Amino acid sequence: MLHAVDFYCFSPTGGTRKAGMLLAGAMAETVNEIDLAKGNASAPLSDLAIVAVPVFGGRIPSLVNQKLAQLQGKGKKAVTAAVYGVRAFEDALLELNDVMQSAGFEVIASAALVAQHSIVPEVGAGRPDAADAAEIRQFARRVLTAMERGSSPDVIVPGNRPYKAAMKVPASPLSLPACVGCGRCASACPSGAVTLTGEGVVTDAGKCMMCMACTAACPVQARILPPPLQSGMTEKLGALRDVRRENQFFGLNQPE
Repeated sequence: MLHAVDFYCFSPTGGTRKAGMLLAGAMAETVNEIDLAKGNASAPLSDLAIVAVPVFGGRIPSLVNQKLAQLQGKGKKAVTAAVYGVRAFEDALLELNDVMQSAGFEVIASAALVAQHSIVPEVGAGRPDAADAAEIRQFARRVLTAMERGSSPDVIVPGNRPYKAAMKVPASPLSLPACVGCGRCASACPSGAVTLTGEGVVTDAGKCMMCMACTAACPVQARILPPPLQSGMTEKLGALRDVRRENQFFGLNQPE
């Protein structure tokens, strides 16, 4: 096990952090966590970075892309994880690896990990679960073994260039009359789309990425998607409710 790793994470509703922390915690005694939802990404302190980001419509969030691109990773290694809510991860892991390599990091292994869907929580409910945790820890052991051996296999992940078009946000969350005006939704919003005014909560639709951080932060469940959009998403993803998508790991081919 390593002494320390840097853990860069963007996790609006907690699922990405949960999956990524399983990986980071299995690799090092100390995890230096950098929350990409708050400010710019700080410079790496350790020789290895673990990077976990959510998949939004088959891509990584543009806000995360911009922050990671500012890192100076020359001479550093990275293990990347795209975390998705069962549907698909499409070009997200490829895009994440491209931005990390452009920032100077050597990507030595990658994973596509499953977590509970942020909009339709019945999809992937409870994930990552105990079985996922066991798989992630086994992957961590394999990465550590490869590092000890000094092996650097090519990391080839699914995806296409040019990437698919970025997701268009069809609507933004709204606040119900039950809102108590605590401002937690505004504090949680990573893009600054939510503000608390004298007339209530205001959302800038142009800045909203529909990450659902504001809904997760609301202590009285007064922050929701517009009901027609929520119903449409639930119906669209309903077929995936009983699907167990498996985690995928890339870049390691040596035996356990």
